[in-house]
Amino acid sequence: MRKIKKSKKRKIQPTDGLGPKEIEQIRKAVRQVWHWSYAKKLVTKRCTGEDGFPFCELCFSICPKVFVDHIITVGDVDGGFLKRMFTPSKNLQGLCKRCHDLKTKHERNQKS
Repeated sequence: MRKIKKSKKRKIQPTDGLGPKEIEQIRKAVRQVWHWSYAKKLVTKRCTGEDGFPFCELCFSICPKVFVDHIITVGDVDGGFLKRMFTPSKNLQGLCKRCHDLKTKHERNQKS
């Protein structure tokens, strides 16, 4: 019988201070709080038609769920991250999944 070797994962060395792991935890926590924000609720309300169905502000199609998106990219956790994250509702838009995925893909390609 042949022994199967377990692949060793590269262990991330702990950082004394703010490392990549801590930055990811901060980003995750801030996004969670943002989901409760009043600005996000306003955009969701703005994207609900008179018939009660949500619609995309870009392609104007009726969709099952609206994804609230920052018009100006939030970017990395840095000095202005919180200000960009908690922007007024006029700087947010409600998009369908297709439009949101296309916009996000375009932004990530621009970053590279």
